[in-house]
Amino acid sequence: MIRSNIYFFNPTCELAVANGSFSYMAPLLLQEMERDLSILPLAFCTENDIVLTENIPSMEFVQKLNDFGFEMPHFCTLSEIENLPANSFEAISPWGWSPAAHFKFKNLKSKCADLFKKSPVSGWDDKHKLLFERSTSLDFLSGILNESPPCWFIRKEELGRIVMSVEEIEGLLLNHTSLVLKAPLSSSGRGIQIIRKTNLNASNRQWISGVLKQQSYLIAEPFLEKIMDISFQFRISANSEVEYIGYSVFETNSNGQYKGTFIRPELSKLIKNEDVVKTEIMIKTTANIITKALETSVYSKLHRGFLGVDSMIINSKGQLMMQPCIEINSRMNMGILSLFLERKIHPLASGKFELFYGKKNGYKDFVTKQTELFPPKLLNGKLHSGFITLVEATNKNKFGAYISLGTAR
Repeated sequence: MIRSNIYFFNPTCELAVANGSFSYMAPLLLQEMERDLSILPLAFCTENDIVLTENIPSMEFVQKLNDFGFEMPHFCTLSEIENLPANSFEAISPWGWSPAAHFKFKNLKSKCADLFKKSPVSGWDDKHKLLFERSTSLDFLSGILNESPPCWFIRKEELGRIVMSVEEIEGLLLNHTSLVLKAPLSSSGRGIQIIRKTNLNASNRQWISGVLKQQSYLIAEPFLEKIMDISFQFRISANSEVEYIGYSVFETNSNGQYKGTFIRPELSKLIKNEDVVKTEIMIKTTANIITKALETSVYSKLHRGFLGVDSMIINSKGQLMMQPCIEINSRMNMGILSLFLERKIHPLASGKFELFYGKKNGYKDFVTKQTELFPPKLLNGKLHSGFITLVEATNKNKFGAYISLGTAR
């Protein structure tokens, strides 16, 4: 019997964890984002798998992606599969677990294979919240820096710290020209404020007070001069083994919010030529160090499935350095999705995976124009160049996701 894996796109899982309620509902705009992008987990699927969505794509769109080499899963609503018999499913894989996600799947979990039912993610426990908190990521980084790290890792003095009042933050600003403040629970660069001046303004104070009231603390980090954002991608198996899958290079805006991920990034186009070899060594060494650290961490004990460790290559007084753990995402993420997309793309092709946000109908107009300018082309049955939308563009879309591939190298 072939069982299906169930996938579900809920990138607001951190907000749901922070809220803690089984009935949590994201703000309206984020609900629209989850709906518009709900079929994105197709990148992880086989034809036997299921993606849960209320936004079922048309057969025409499904066929088009199939023609481009995507192995298309079944797209179903929750109500359509809740009455299927026991042992119908292998496992449930939301973008990330939360109390609300467990409540959503309460009628499906008992119909999964025993391996899933015995795993630590088959039910919610209060200690699972630790997996999503930035303080846990900070402890993980502190542990790495205490274990005789490479000389090109950041110094202990550059570690972030927990702050619990406006006054503490004002004290830190006396010693740092810029600070990065982070809410304990947020995602994709949200929940971040960069303080570039030595004094807090009214807007800063309001944001800080709001986060402290909701989540009791903030992480304050010295601002670092970024050269490149990089994310190391892992999968933690049912028996707690840590598998390193690869790294992704991504882009953020000036406020640290996610913009897109490179498909097969060419380091020589992102950093100085004379720094490429050192960067390659730094990436390989850092991946090995993080893998070892994960094996004895709370993440290998309590988490199963994909996990991403966001890192950063920085310039420190003219030297290339690595901040090996900005934060840990105990969930699927756009970096791991991009690595899976690479498997469906011609090995000589490169480009970017990006998200779109605009007014209603804006994405449809964007897709029409980009497809006309850069029609998708195949080479040996795999995508090689052009523009490809990964979600169906309709008159209702505010959000979209697409790949743009350039000329072969």
